[in-house]
Amino acid sequence: MTTSTPSFDTTKLMSSPPGAPPGAPPGAPVSLAPNDMKQRLLKNKPLLALGIVLLLLFTVGQFIEAPSHSRHDRAEESDGAQQAQQMQQAQQAVAPAAIPLNPSGLTPALATEFVGWWITKAMDYSAATSGKSHAEAFGWMTPQSSATFQQVFWTPPIAQGITQGRITAAFQPSSVQAEAINPDGSIVVGVTGSLIVQDSATPVSQQIVTDFLIKKEKGNLRVCGMYNRTVKQ
Repeated sequence: MTTSTPSFDTTKLMSSPPGAPPGAPPGAPVSLAPNDMKQRLLKNKPLLALGIVLLLLFTVGQFIEAPSHSRHDRAEESDGAQQAQQMQQAQQAVAPAAIPLNPSGLTPALATEFVGWWITKAMDYSAATSGKSHAEAFGWMTPQSSATFQQVFWTPPIAQGITQGRITAAFQPSSVQAEAINPDGSIVVGVTGSLIVQDSATPVSQQIVTDFLIKKEKGNLRVCGMYNRTVKQ
């Protein structure tokens, strides 16, 4: 009786790459264990040093770049807040100059209303009421402005001619409005209208364009000046 000894294919065993399982075909991929990989990396010192340098550069770059970007944002926010504050201060500084306050309480509306009433007295050329009306109107004027007004619109010959009936005249206002506010609080009110005077057969028409300076003193309004631009037609 003969016994057969099992045979092994030694060529297959020898052809398997190191680290591959027994019986693996030639050229099969070799899987390295984690410990083997660490050992190979540790043995390859240049490669290990290069990896450490790259890791350090990446980490340090993040720490350097992030604070720089943050400082830039904070600088922009600070500059923007500073500019907004400067603009607000400039507006607050300009506002009082653009709208001057009038401590006397005189307003354009009040000055216009006063001149609208006062001009009906100052330019009254009725034979029956002109004397009284002009005396009342002059009471609201300073002596200098009253003298200037009489030289232009109420001279002694005109006053006598009106009261005696030798001269007829009539004034028709067309506009009474505030034109300017002076730094001292006084207001310029312009008056325009037509004045027709007849002391002979031919009437004379004049286009009245006069500016009156109005002030409020001790609670009372005053005509403190006038500028006449009347043109004869």
